[in-house]
Amino acid sequence: MKSPILLSLALGCGWLFSPEVLVITGNSAGNLGLLAIPFLALAAFLFSTCGKTINSVQLESERNNELQILQQSIGAIPAASLTLAACFPLLILAATALLVTSGYTFNEVFLYWFPNFGFAFLLLGLLTLVQFLPMKLLLRVQLFCVSLAGGGILILALYGSGTSVIPLSALLHMPEPLSQAAFSSTMLLFLFVGSNLFHGQQGRCSLVPRLAFFVFALWMFASLSHVNPERLASSTIPYMTASRRILGDTGRQIMGVVVISGSCAAVIGLTLLCREKLTDLVQALMAPGFLAKGDGRWVLPPLVAIATGICMATGLAGDEILETLLRSALLLWLLYYSAVSLAAIHVLRKEQQTVSLPARVAPLLLFAGLLAVLLTNPQRSEMFVIIVCLLVASSALAALWFFINSERKETP
Repeated sequence: MKSPILLSLALGCGWLFSPEVLVITGNSAGNLGLLAIPFLALAAFLFSTCGKTINSVQLESERNNELQILQQSIGAIPAASLTLAACFPLLILAATALLVTSGYTFNEVFLYWFPNFGFAFLLLGLLTLVQFLPMKLLLRVQLFCVSLAGGGILILALYGSGTSVIPLSALLHMPEPLSQAAFSSTMLLFLFVGSNLFHGQQGRCSLVPRLAFFVFALWMFASLSHVNPERLASSTIPYMTASRRILGDTGRQIMGVVVISGSCAAVIGLTLLCREKLTDLVQALMAPGFLAKGDGRWVLPPLVAIATGICMATGLAGDEILETLLRSALLLWLLYYSAVSLAAIHVLRKEQQTVSLPARVAPLLLFAGLLAVLLTNPQRSEMFVIIVCLLVASSALAALWFFINSERKETP
């Protein structure tokens, strides 16, 4: 794929159109009303600013990746630990949740007689197989899934915005209670997971946040124009409720395609993100070399498929704990991205380069949002324990390999 614009869309939008993002968007619109749009703009601005800061450091050297940026600031083992904890659990947990959601959607929207988990396992097998394709073909598959999902949402958003059934005066009503509204505003930070996958071209890192704001601002307005905010805020599938109200059964089928293609794009995108991080770890001698063979496509995808299959087969997908686990993994990724942004600022200042005020403030606001999500969540104790356990486990793995690698270097 030669076009940098298409490449950035294919890689950075993997998570953007997933069902989990659609749930967060719908619930946030229900809790915040039209106030969700400026909060979404703020989130897009923060990620765009952090992306530019990280990208400016990466452009200094062709081999300057996020792991190296972190390593320069906090050391090898902490950098490897945070990378492991932020990326790999998120991939497995997100794949489990999204594939099962796709299975239920396919059963309820298209073929009611087809087993839910049968479709989920079939999709898992197909997504594992496409990882063995050459990168050029894999990126085309990813762009197709992203385009299908994004196009479906855009069609529904544009039609819904032009056929409003709720008066504008009702849409301007302020949300209550404010505590729930504040929680929803910080949840919008989760829309941009994996947006850091594409790097190396100046000016392209801000494309994904801008696209997200445009598409989801329209989708929020369309949803609020057809569904009562209370219904959106309390629904577990607000995207399906809104699509049915906007375009009837046709809208429901379009959203079914969006859910399935968006799930595929999210799983492929997160797998590519983990493959990239695994390659970075191997190049830095922080992971066994065989894990990165073939750009990481020979070992990681089968392991992820096995782990995800076990999670689905053991009933984790139907347990309420999965949502807590997934939100904890999303917070870890947000912690990782904030740390990389702060580390990039540290590198720039060390090289005596000027760092703008927005660039310095953006990662601090991201970290503040992370704390807000954690402290206002009813399962904050469980989430804190999960985050600590994942960090401890990843630190143990990083320290173990660092010790083994050091022993090999000392052996004559």
